Amino acid sequence: MTAESPRDVIFTDLDGTLLDHESYSFAAAAPAMALLEARSIIWVLNTSKTCAELKPLAKRLGNRYPFIVENGAAVVVPAGCHLLADVEMTLIDGARHKCFAPRRHDIIHLLHGWREEKGYKFSGFSDFDAVALRDITGLELADAELALQRDYSEPICWQDSEEQWQRFERDLKVVGLQALKGGRFHHIMGPANKGLAMSWLVSCLYPSGPAPRVIALGDSGNDVAMLAAADIGVVIRSDHHAPPDVPNPKGAIVFTERSGPAGWNDTLLDLLN
Repeated sequence: MTAESPRDVIFTDLDGTLLDHESYSFAAAAPAMALLEARSIIWVLNTSKTCAELKPLAKRLGNRYPFIVENGAAVVVPAGCHLLADVEMTLIDGARHKCFAPRRHDIIHLLHGWREEKGYKFSGFSDFDAVALRDITGLELADAELALQRDYSEPICWQDSEEQWQRFERDLKVVGLQALKGGRFHHIMGPANKGLAMSWLVSCLYPSGPAPRVIALGDSGNDVAMLAAADIGVVIRSDHHAPPDVPNPKGAIVFTERSGPAGWNDTLLDLLN
């Protein structure tokens, strides 16, 4: 089945956007979230987080819709969600996946080989245990364990020179990979992005008839493709980094006055009312 009548559809980043950068709280966004629920507006989590992280987080957020994981690497339809029932997808651990990127184990094998052969200095999630990741990110230990369960990407902390980084990016491009900068890490992954996955999902939700108004909200460089592909791209202000540039947007670009979930809430309420 598809969604019923075209209206608004929302795509949102999480860390630093709907979730506070430090506390990971979404309390400040509660009024807008309640409005989405009251109007039965589809809102899609579009994030660098993993499927393992999003399954419990979506429940805490009261979100029952498909979600996009690991910076656009896959669209996931969780068990119990009946949207996209007619779309051919791959069943992985009880959820249906539409994959847009190579698997993580192949990426890790390549990166570790380069680290040995070319001397690049970086550490990645494959080098961390849950305690180390908790200490870096401030996540709870259980959440850090879920964050390590990745399928399509390898986040890294770069510990080398800018010159070596330029060389590293060229090597990635040669093999069809990319480095997407998030709030804390560079995510090494295939040629997918949040915007491509978002556009694919919208086309499946609304395969005919009037298109919905697509609103996307994000705060970091890895959100740029999503913001640029939306009818309204909302750049969430951050207390920790400058807002990303969004070149050649399809629609309007809006900047929030407040940061994090408070800015998310204010702007969505304005747009929906």
